[in-house]
Order: sequence, then C-alpha cells, then structure tokens
Amino acid sequence: MAYFTQLLSGWIQNQQANQWIVLGVVFVAFLLLVLAIASLFEDFFNPVRNRFKVITQAGVSSASEPSAVTELLRKRQILYMPLNKELLQRTTTRLHHAGFHSANSLYVYYGLKMSFTVLLPILVVLGMSFFIGLHAVDFFRGGVIALAIGYLGPSLILDRLVANRKKVLQRSFPDALDMIVICCEVGLSLDAAIQKVSTEFIINHPELAAELNMVMAETRLGVDRMVALKRIVERTGVESIGGLVSTLSQSMRYGTSIGDSLRLYAEDFRDRRAQAAEETAAKIGLKLIFPLGICLLPAFLMVLLAPTMIVLQNLKN
Repeated sequence: MAYFTQLLSGWIQNQQANQWIVLGVVFVAFLLLVLAIASLFEDFFNPVRNRFKVITQAGVSSASEPSAVTELLRKRQILYMPLNKELLQRTTTRLHHAGFHSANSLYVYYGLKMSFTVLLPILVVLGMSFFIGLHAVDFFRGGVIALAIGYLGPSLILDRLVANRKKVLQRSFPDALDMIVICCEVGLSLDAAIQKVSTEFIINHPELAAELNMVMAETRLGVDRMVALKRIVERTGVESIGGLVSTLSQSMRYGTSIGDSLRLYAEDFRDRRAQAAEETAAKIGLKLIFPLGICLLPAFLMVLLAPTMIVLQNLKN
C-alpha cells in the first residue's frame, strides 16, 4: 500500500487522501470480483437441474429471460469476445458439453474470463503492497502470474466440468440403455420408453434424465425424432450415446425391430465395457512399477545394506 501511496504523492500532496484513494480502489476491485464470482456461481453447480426445471414447467419461465447483466454483456461483446468464429464455435461446444445450454452462456463465460483477467492482477498487486520489503520486480512477477491464472483458469475449470459431466453421463448410460431395452421388449414405443426412463432417472441420474427429457420436449414441439436424438449427442459429446443414435437410425432406415437392435447394441456395449475394464486391469502392473520402485526400493536396500555397513564400521573401529 505504501508503494501506491508514494506513486500518488506526485499528483496529490495530501498523504491521507492518497491512502483513502488506494483503499477505495481496493474496495471497488474486490466488489467487482465478488459480483463476478456471484454471477458465475448462480448456475455454476447445477446448470442441468435449472434447465430441467425450465423444461418441466408449463409455459415460459421467467428464468429463461435474460438478465440486465446478460444484456449488458451482449451489447458490449466487442470489448471482450474474440473475433475468431472457429474459437467461438469450439467454446460453445465445450459449454454444451459442460451442461450450459443457455444462449447467453457464451457471453457470461467470456465476460467472467475478462473480469478475472483484469481484476485478479489488480487485487494481487494491491495485496502485495501491504507487505514491506517487496521490490518492483516482485510486483511484476505477481501481476504476471495472476494474469496467467485469470486468463487460463476459467478454461481449465470448464474443461474439468466437461470431463466430470461426461464421466457422469457415461456411468448412467448403461442403466438407461437396459431400461430402454426392457421397455421396448414389453411393447412400449421408443418415445414412451425414453419418456419412462427420463421419469425414473430424475433422482438417481438427473443429468441424463434432463437430456432425455429435452429430447422428448423437442419431439413434442415437432422436431424429428432422429434430429432430437442427434442433438443430444452434440450437447453431451458422449460416444456411447452417439453409438445408440446410430443404431436407432439404421434400425429405422431398414425397418428392423428397434427392440432387437437395442438388445444387440446393449450386448456389444457390455462386451466393450468388459474389454475396457480388462485393459485397465492389465495396465495396473505397469503403473505400479514406479510407486513400488520409489517407495519400496529404498527400504529394501536399507534392510540389505544396513547390517553390512554396521559390521564394516565395527571392524574399522
């Protein structure tokens, strides 16, 4: 803080006024960071649940209306959004895979990224000013590190959310596939089977239930069934769901039984899961070489060489 006070002393001679100005800047920066984090955490943890509530409610929900912050971000998008369309498309796909399907999620993501990139270095440098004995090089290093964290942090968090959501959907997909096969075998149509699964999986597998419920909502709105199923692959990015959609597409094209096609795909999917488990088990031995070598080899050498070293030391004495 004394460093910034000395910088301001060249323009303002009053020492107390300089301190108040620095404290005001710190307070404003901290307030902006808190608002950015609050807007991020509004739908950060449960985007699927919020979307599921919007779908299941009758009529248009007020949650789907854009907020004032979103409208402001949309109007000022030229200030913080990149101009590369391919990059924007990849980011939109990543947001869909993470569960953020709102039309405003892209603006919120880049707005938060810009906020963290600008505010985090300011807060770090201002926080370092309270420590005595730091030089200008230390402030520069801290600002650069904070800038890198603020710029790369949101992208890393988004990648982590995408990986976690894909893992959750991958684990819940076999149960959904088995239930769809059972429903089709007892005489239900594909739409009725998907609706039944989406209803039964609300508590145990809410993410997959929300995606299936969105498929049914699009179908009721007049979207073709296969188009709606292909959209779920685009929204989730899970290869297993893509294989199911391809199987259903071929079954409808050639007129074969959907139940038989689903049963064959379920058996093939179980075989691939078993092969993947065997492959993972086969890699365990190789992965254990390094921990065993690092942890057990020093103790093993100590047990073998310690008595010899003690005997040699006694003979030497």
